[in-house]
Amino acid sequence: MNDLNVRTEIKQSEINGLFQEVEQLKKDRTRMKETIDKKTEKIISHILKNGNVLAYKNDMPHVLTVKNVEVKKFDKSALAADLDMTAKELNLIGVAELVERNRITSERLKEYEFYENDQRLKVTKAKKRDMELILGGPRI
Repeated sequence: MNDLNVRTEIKQSEINGLFQEVEQLKKDRTRMKETIDKKTEKIISHILKNGNVLAYKNDMPHVLTVKNVEVKKFDKSALAADLDMTAKELNLIGVAELVERNRITSERLKEYEFYENDQRLKVTKAKKRDMELILGGPRI
């Protein structure tokens, strides 16, 4: 083998290694997100049953509360069924092309929007009053 082929194979091997690391990091990120979501849901459930909680972040007290939010969503599967397409085809570019070809109007797209209530964890720095309320009376 000549020198160029050896360098090319080393470079390909290095790139393959980097690619494998990236793929593993993506799997790790997905796993961590699932773990975070499960633990956050457990915290929210506890707060809903027992009230606000005092927790520490970087040695600073914080109050954990549950906040109700209204989330705007888009029913992509219903639009896909109405247009005889797959939901996968209805990405941002696909929808833009449909509007350009006058297969759908922006007004009609709004018909597929809906709102859903969700509960989110809210974290705020604890004030003295918060600590008294949660811990049950003034601290001396």
